[in-house]
Amino acid sequence: MIKKKLIKVGLWAVILLQIATTSFAEGYVPPPTKPIGNIPIIVPYMKYTARASTNLIIDSKGKATITASIDGYKGVTDKVSINAELQQYKNVRWIKITSFSDSDNSHRIRIYETTEVSKGYKYRVVAKVTAIHNGDKEIKAIISSEQKY
Repeated sequence: MIKKKLIKVGLWAVILLQIATTSFAEGYVPPPTKPIGNIPIIVPYMKYTARASTNLIIDSKGKATITASIDGYKGVTDKVSINAELQQYKNVRWIKITSFSDSDNSHRIRIYETTEVSKGYKYRVVAKVTAIHNGDKEIKAIISSEQKY
């Protein structure tokens, strides 16, 4: 009889802990992770930037599509901006080919641009994204993967 009561109390405790854990966890935003191969690593938490990314795709005809984006936290981030630069690897260094920029008094922005590239080189996009809250700036540089054409 005592064993049954202890089991019931234990089960109720487990149920209550699960309910309490769920309600406490709602406001928690886990730190973002970026996988390197199969190993996830924790990247530094940013106060005003939820995520930022850039990408480069070059098709078989040399048309390069550049994308870059920043998502701030809604209700926190006041303004965002992106400065993206297409670079070409030439003579053992990265050279700026063209650049694109945009900003908005919002918490998110996207850039989508196309341009032509020359054959025989590697290319990448380097984007500097900025998120602002009450005049406090948070800046992050991100680099796309390299694409050979």
